[in-house]
Amino acid sequence: MNNQSTHLTILTKNSLFSFLGIVKAELVEDMDDIEFEGSEVKVNGKHIIAIVKHDPREGQPFLKQYDTSGEALKSYEDAITTSLDRGWSVVYRGLPMYG
Repeated sequence: MNNQSTHLTILTKNSLFSFLGIVKAELVEDMDDIEFEGSEVKVNGKHIIAIVKHDPREGQPFLKQYDTSGEALKSYEDAITTSLDRGWSVVYRGLPMYG
């Protein structure tokens, strides 16, 4: 994974679509973690890296946090490999597209 904060994979199987993403973010638990200095905003949240999965058959999205980028990336790659082994096809893999 490069320095981008989000990387995603969209998969399909039998007219279903599934989403798998790896996300680097800063978790803000309450407003005390945010400081306003003039026009600048400083966030004092906890840095996290997580895998997000949404399979429409499961209802709610699933999020799992990891201690290191290496652990998260290995889990992300393993999940894609497992999906391909189970007959899913990759529709898109890369950075989010905006617009």
